[in-house]
Amino acid sequence: MNVATGMLTQNWSVAWGACAAVLLVISAALAIWHARSEETPPAPGSPPRRQEVRGVKSGGSVRVTMKGKGEQTLITAKAKGDIIAEQND
Repeated sequence: MNVATGMLTQNWSVAWGACAAVLLVISAALAIWHARSEETPPAPGSPPRRQEVRGVKSGGSVRVTMKGKGEQTLITAKAKGDIIAEQND
C-alpha cells in the first residue's frame, strides 16, 4: 500500500515505468503461452485429448469447437437454434 500511495503522490516516474515493464512482460508471456498451448500436439504416450460439454441450455444456437485430434462429446444439449459440433486440425 505504501508503494502505491508513494507512486501516486510523489511522482515516481521510474516506479511507474518499472510497473509498466513488468505488466508488459507478464502479458507477453501469457499471450505466448496461450498461443503455444493451442498449437502443441500431445506428447507420445500421453492420454488422448477430450472435450466434454454437459447440460447446455440455450435460447439460440450452440457451437462447440475443438482444435486438433481427440474425443469430443456433447451431452444433454437443448437449444432453440442449431447445435453444431466441429473438430478442426
